[in-house]
Amino acid sequence: MSELPYIRCLGCETTVFDPARAVCPGCGRCPVCGLKRVKPELKDCPECALPYCTCCGRCPKCAGLRYAEIDTPCECGHPHNAEKLEDLIRYEAAVGAESRPFDWGCVMVILALVAVILLILNALR
Repeated sequence: MSELPYIRCLGCETTVFDPARAVCPGCGRCPVCGLKRVKPELKDCPECALPYCTCCGRCPKCAGLRYAEIDTPCECGHPHNAEKLEDLIRYEAAVGAESRPFDWGCVMVILALVAVILLILNALR
């Protein structure tokens, strides 16, 4: 077992897994950027021919993890980018996650653009 806390997948929202894995065993997406990294999707375990669990991505007979062979990093750098991994653990942990900080800068830019548009419309009257 990993010493890292487990995270909940942002793609399928049901799978809980080790954040150091390259892809979610439930949906095959990168847990950081959401890029679907597997095609076609594996439904059944190649060893046992039983369907994988929809919650954890494990085979009920041999406990093999779906997409376990994928270990190359994603285009975004996960899981080798330590900063992204730390951010993922902090904000997406299955237990004890912090809320992401709200981006007030974006809100201020939108309000400024609305004010400018209103001023332009008022000047055109």
